[in-house]
Amino acid sequence: MNRYYIVDDIMSLERIHGLLLTHKQLPISQLEKTFFRDIDLALKLFKNHDGVEGLAILQTCNRVEVYVEAEGEKTVMEILDLWEDLTNEASIKTNVVWIRSTQVVKHLFRLASGLESMVVGEQEILRQVKEAYYKALSLNSLSHLLKIIFEEAIKVGKKVRSETEISRKKVSLAHVAVEAVEKILKNLNDKVILIIGAGETGELVNSALLEKEYRKLTLLFANRTYERAIQLANLSRGIALRLDQVENYLNIADIVFVTTSAPHYIVTKEKVEEAIKKRNKPLLIVDLSVPRNVDPEVSNLPNIQLITLDSLREYVDGSVYDKIKEVEKIEALVEDYARRFLDRLETIWVEKLISKIYCYAERVRVEEVAEAFSMLKNIELNQRDREIIEDMTKAIIKRLINPLVENIRRNYRNLDSEELKKILKIYSDGNT
Repeated sequence: MNRYYIVDDIMSLERIHGLLLTHKQLPISQLEKTFFRDIDLALKLFKNHDGVEGLAILQTCNRVEVYVEAEGEKTVMEILDLWEDLTNEASIKTNVVWIRSTQVVKHLFRLASGLESMVVGEQEILRQVKEAYYKALSLNSLSHLLKIIFEEAIKVGKKVRSETEISRKKVSLAHVAVEAVEKILKNLNDKVILIIGAGETGELVNSALLEKEYRKLTLLFANRTYERAIQLANLSRGIALRLDQVENYLNIADIVFVTTSAPHYIVTKEKVEEAIKKRNKPLLIVDLSVPRNVDPEVSNLPNIQLITLDSLREYVDGSVYDKIKEVEKIEALVEDYARRFLDRLETIWVEKLISKIYCYAERVRVEEVAEAFSMLKNIELNQRDREIIEDMTKAIIKRLINPLVENIRRNYRNLDSEELKKILKIYSDGNT
């Protein structure tokens, strides 16, 4: 029996829904078609839709998830229709994983802890959950209950990283990409590596390469903002390039990491074809971009190997998970945090119900005392007389209400849901 309902501000987990599309359901090439081009616009449109109480959107390189507090399933289906309209992708309802209630809480806790990532334990996901929370908060699209759930998920993500070894293991898609390259080429010494894109992913790739401590490594950095390329180059004694210089260096690079987020291909088949004419060695290209910024046709060219986010899964094996020896501990921690949070949420609900009962009783008492004083207006009552009447009515209310309250606290788990709705309605509307 579910024990979460809503009247006024009483919270109901039954109204919370999660709509998930991730790398687990779709290849990245198809997943990216479901991405929102303008998350601000999507949040505003969804939040203003009839029946939607609150909403948040989490979008990363390998997932897009919509969290909704809504009146019913019909409203959630309408959100899915809007999603398809915004993205011009008709397969969303077919592929989406729809979770609700306590499933949403547990999923968000696992997500913030790094357990749902393509690379278990990746660092970036907690920051991305925070970004989704702050974005929704800034646009006033979060309901009170969604706000509580997201805040708790962020706390759990932090706790897991402080209480386990997961925070001391630098595991990310960028790190896995570098390990995949190392596994393919065996040794990166003397290699010329071009990193296109100097954002967070490019920075992580650079960091992962530097951790390998190869002494003879030539690093090239190209970025739309040249100053940012210079900053990364200075960190690793590399060479900064302007984005329009990339094709001039494709003919000398051994490895190219593409970490941009352009709406078009940065590395085209034509550019690579031209580079091949000027080189006599293989070229390994790793596309970590969302949407893809390397033309897939590149993989059909001779001496070219293309690794995408989808094919990167092949390298997420035991060698990566060996770094996280406490996955089982993390699973148990997250399950325990979720259980305790749900118990606490249930207690919050009970205390709000009790508060409503006391408020209702006090309102009735005040009204009846006022009416009694009005009826006794011909009798001269001094201040002490009035205080005695006030104290007496308060004592009567206390003796009547306290056993009921204690009974609710002890037995709320066994209360019938329909009866609860009636009780909540009475004490919210003040109807007898």
